[in-house]
Amino acid sequence: MTAEQGSGSSPFDPTVINENQNCLPERYEILKILGSGGMGRVLHARDRVLDREVAVKFLIDRYASDEAFSQRFLGEARAAASLNHPNIVQIYEFGRTETCAFLVMEFVDGRTLRDLMAEHGRYSEARATELVELACEALGAAHARGIIHRDVKPDNMMLTRSGEFKLVDLGLAKTLGSDGSHTETGQSMGTPHYISPEQVLGAKVIDQRADIYSLGASLYCMASGKVPFEGSSGAHIMSRHLNDPLPDPRGIVPELSEGFCHVVSRAMAKDPGQRFQNTDELREALARVRALAPAAADHVAGATAEARSGIGSGGRSSFAGGFDRPDLEAIEGRLAHTIGPVARLLVDRESRRAVSRHDLLQTLAGQIPGDRDRRRFLRECGMEVTGDTSDLGIGSGSRPSPNQAAAALDPDVVAAVTRHLTDRIGPVARVLVKREAAAGGGLADVVRRLADQIPDPGARQGFLDAVGPLG
Repeated sequence: MTAEQGSGSSPFDPTVINENQNCLPERYEILKILGSGGMGRVLHARDRVLDREVAVKFLIDRYASDEAFSQRFLGEARAAASLNHPNIVQIYEFGRTETCAFLVMEFVDGRTLRDLMAEHGRYSEARATELVELACEALGAAHARGIIHRDVKPDNMMLTRSGEFKLVDLGLAKTLGSDGSHTETGQSMGTPHYISPEQVLGAKVIDQRADIYSLGASLYCMASGKVPFEGSSGAHIMSRHLNDPLPDPRGIVPELSEGFCHVVSRAMAKDPGQRFQNTDELREALARVRALAPAAADHVAGATAEARSGIGSGGRSSFAGGFDRPDLEAIEGRLAHTIGPVARLLVDRESRRAVSRHDLLQTLAGQIPGDRDRRRFLRECGMEVTGDTSDLGIGSGSRPSPNQAAAALDPDVVAAVTRHLTDRIGPVARVLVKREAAAGGGLADVVRRLADQIPDPGARQGFLDAVGPLG
């Protein structure tokens, strides 16, 4: 039961109602109990002054009497109250009385996505994508204000009776439940089935990429009907988020598109640096998946049924970055015939970005000089080629061409960056600089992505120090 949910309320209990009524300002008339949790109760109430229905959440005595926890609760309520977005439940008021800390928020007459799935089954790929895009818009507004949700999951997403999407429990302190789902201090934990690896590790700083991981896990569940990792306990599940490869959702729902699976895989990368870095990137990738739906028909050509099912030797998944490992190895071999050993680096890099096999092949073909070799590579990979191939290398068309992107950066600066990168990783630097310039962004963005390609920390810092003055 969420804080704002308007259906499935607890039975009327005059004793509890009267007890809770005494700790709230007089303007609020309690109507019924919506739910209870480890932190407190959630009530359906009426604002007598404005004559509107509201949801009221307040801390139970154990936490209300803890001054530090109570202050944190009110501080996060204050931050969330500053948000005004149609897909975020609005907080109207918060404060303290002599006996409790409380907040008053928008009452949502609707149901959670989890409850709807329990009744009707999984969502279609298209509908799950659409709902997560709405969640991206809501979270993007929160992240822009420095607010991290920390507990994104289908339970905290709602649809009203009129079909509006609402994100709930945004920025509110979490507490430890009997299943180990939250931290005692409310600092960083989420629910085990959707928690990011850095939250499991108790990282001191949790940023928007933790929410992106949880969005990816939610998307996986919504489209497949199963959570990414099951376990015998909360600790077991969290350990699997840390250590286990992500199972291919096509092993559950074979008709899911390759592009969709790749987006989920990238969103749920264990290293935050390999994920989408913000909700705009995730939302745009999901939009490209929809746009490329016709091209998805040629996915995993030549891959075995065993690979498509996500089951490899020893029962481990062959799902890698959303693409089947045997197919990626075959593509790498064909590309290496033309451009040499750098093919491995390019396939690894671009498979993390592409939203479909079609997009990946176009991007890789753009690295091959000569129309004839480009066409041969694409044909060998099972892709039909029509028209001019000179504009390949820009994937789905949403990225600028290498020449367009490079033109936005000073050629002398690009040459200097290339030289400093070459000193640290060798001749492949030229290819990487060209590739990252084509990906767009300012000089700082390009430099950051290039630095990520330097494995040695000392060399990486040396590169950053050397190119810093260029900006």
